[in-house]
Amino acid sequence: MKALTLTATNRVEFLEVPIPELTDPHSLRVRVIATSICGSDLHLAAGHLTPEIGFALGHEWVGIVDEVGANVRSFTVGDRVVGPAAVWCGSCELCSRGQEQRCAEGGVFGSGKGMGNLGGAQSEYLIAPWAENTVVRVPEGVSDAQALSVGDVLSTGWTAVRQVVSENATDLLVIGCGPVGLSAIHTASAAGVAKIVGVDRLPARLEAARQLGATHTVLAGDDVLTELRQVLPGRTLSVIDAVGTQESLDLACSLAGIGARIAVLGIPSHALTVDMAGLLMRNVTLWTGLGDLGHMSELLEKIARGELDPTPMFSHTVTLAEVPAYYELLAAGDPSIVKVFVSMS
Repeated sequence: MKALTLTATNRVEFLEVPIPELTDPHSLRVRVIATSICGSDLHLAAGHLTPEIGFALGHEWVGIVDEVGANVRSFTVGDRVVGPAAVWCGSCELCSRGQEQRCAEGGVFGSGKGMGNLGGAQSEYLIAPWAENTVVRVPEGVSDAQALSVGDVLSTGWTAVRQVVSENATDLLVIGCGPVGLSAIHTASAAGVAKIVGVDRLPARLEAARQLGATHTVLAGDDVLTELRQVLPGRTLSVIDAVGTQESLDLACSLAGIGARIAVLGIPSHALTVDMAGLLMRNVTLWTGLGDLGHMSELLEKIARGELDPTPMFSHTVTLAEVPAYYELLAAGDPSIVKVFVSMS
C-alpha cells in the first residue's frame, strides 16, 4: 500500500509499505476512504513536536472495516467508521482519571514512535486499536467529510467551548479561524452563544467563520485590538486562542474581562510568556490541553439531526496523490486553503 511518510524535515513522500497485519484482538483493520491534513501534521513535518523522521503521517480518518479482531463485537466487515486522532485503552490509571488523551497504552495516529507508534491515516490502510472504546459507526446520511471532522477538529473546538463558555457568558472571542477555531465557532453557535467574534488574517477563513455561525468577524491587522474593543467594549468572559503564538496569546489576555476563561488550543512552535500578575488581578482562568475525543457519537448525532454541519470549513477536495503538493502549499501559507478533504476514491 501507499503511505505518506516523513522522510526528512519538511519533506513528505509516498512509500510502498506492506498492508498492516491485524494481530491484536481488540483492534480493527480499516481501509481508509477519507483523510485530511491537520495543522499538527505541519508541526510534525517541521520537527516542532518530535525529532523523528521515517513515520507515516495523518491522524484524521474515515474508513471501511476490512478485518475485525477476535474480541471486537460491535463492528463487522464493511461498516463505515470514524476514529479519534488519539486512542485510549479505557482502563489504565490515566484513563481512570479522565485523561484518555494521554493514555499510557494509547497514542496518536501518524505521530511516530514517541506518540504510540501507530500508523498514519494518510495511507490506504491502518490498524485502529481499542476499537470498542474509540471507533464509532458513521450514521446513514452523514457524509464522509462531516464524519471526518469529529475525530479531531470538531471535538477539539467543542472541548474549548465547554471549557470557557459558562452560564454567565453571552459572547465568545475566537482568535484564529483555522479548522479548530472554526469548529469552536460552529459548536458555540449551535449551543446558542449570542455573540461570536472570529479573528483571522485571511478573508477566506473569515468567510467560513460567518458560514459556521460567527456573528462578527475582524480582519487581523495593526489595529486589531482597537477594533475588537469596539465589538467587545466590556471585554469578554470567554476567549479561545486557536493560533498559539505570542501575539495571539497577548491579544487573548488583553481582551479577557474579570472572571474570564481563556482556552489555548494552538500549538506553539516555541515557549511563550504570559502576564500572570495581570491575569491574577482579573481572576482569569487559563486552560490548555488536548481535545476531548470521547464525544464523537454525540457530535455525529447532532450532525445527523442537522444541528451541525462542518462542511464549509473544507475549502479543497483532493486525491491522496495530491497530498504532498498541499503540504507545500499549506507550509507556504496559501491564503485560499482553510482545510483539505482528501478523498481516497
